[in-house]
Amino acid sequence: MFSGNGRGSLGSLPYVLCIYLLVLGCESVETQRDRFFNQGNEAIESKSYETAISLYTKAIKIDSDDAESINNRGVAKRELGRVYEAIQDYNEALLIDNEFWDCLHNRAMAYQEAGNWTKSIRDYDLLIAHHDSSIYHEAKALIFTESKDYERAMDEFNRVLAQNPKDTEAKINLATLDFYLGNKQRAAATLEEILHQSPNEAFGYNTLNQIYLELSSLDLAYRAIQQALRLNPNNAFFLNNRGFTYLEMDSIALALIDINQSIVLTPDNPWSYRNKGYYYYKMGDFTQAIRYLKQSLEMDENVKEAHLMLGMTYLSDGQSGMACQAWQIAMDMGNEKAQAYLNDHCN
Repeated sequence: MFSGNGRGSLGSLPYVLCIYLLVLGCESVETQRDRFFNQGNEAIESKSYETAISLYTKAIKIDSDDAESINNRGVAKRELGRVYEAIQDYNEALLIDNEFWDCLHNRAMAYQEAGNWTKSIRDYDLLIAHHDSSIYHEAKALIFTESKDYERAMDEFNRVLAQNPKDTEAKINLATLDFYLGNKQRAAATLEEILHQSPNEAFGYNTLNQIYLELSSLDLAYRAIQQALRLNPNNAFFLNNRGFTYLEMDSIALALIDINQSIVLTPDNPWSYRNKGYYYYKMGDFTQAIRYLKQSLEMDENVKEAHLMLGMTYLSDGQSGMACQAWQIAMDMGNEKAQAYLNDHCN
């Protein structure tokens, strides 16, 4: 969010008068500052972020206490991926005005993006103390989910529901967290009930697909992912999950079509490469399987089941030592299935 409403609307009569004053050579310091500020806002609206940064910097040179321009410059920097520079701007703006709540929200989101969850939570708590909004509780819940603190995430989503009892997304997130905590049957039943009442929630069907796969209910998993894709047919993650569902159903050719399409749409998703590795494992091409599984793990070493699949592939390729190493890593990461492979094939 950027500040843009405190100094008159763009294109209004005062803005026109500022142009006349400039022509007459009588433009005040405040008018010059505001002109750069408004032009910076226009640049942000047109996604010309480097131009916006330059314009806000000019406004700040005129008035070093211009917290709104400093905040907006941070917004432009964050849009360019310069999140740490953005945080510096937000810090500076908040030193000038410690009740600049929009800026505090910007900083909370920037800390979250940078992975500094402790500082992000601190800022959201300050925002909640000022104004107890479900937006802030939801943001905290997502941070706790990302850090695998599922109980605290559930507490925050329950606070969202206390303020908005009809918030379907929060209900789906609570069911998803219940699944993460190991309550698969209950989570599936909860999601089925939610989706019966709100049948257009694509992400709910996607989560239901994942639960039914864990429960080895392939027909139900396929039904769920088909519903998700009916609602959002070009979602790369849904396509990838249908591809994996096809693999589990031994519909190999259909699986490859979905997985390849998913990679084209989202080439940086490590789960797609894991699934493509699993496809080659099923096809008996172990060299290609190892290549894709290792590529997946290079992108994200925590991709679920990837180490397990890699061990299975190494074993099939006659590399039992490498298989045991992969399964040991999988077990150390909490994969319960890996223990059986270690017991059966390793000393």
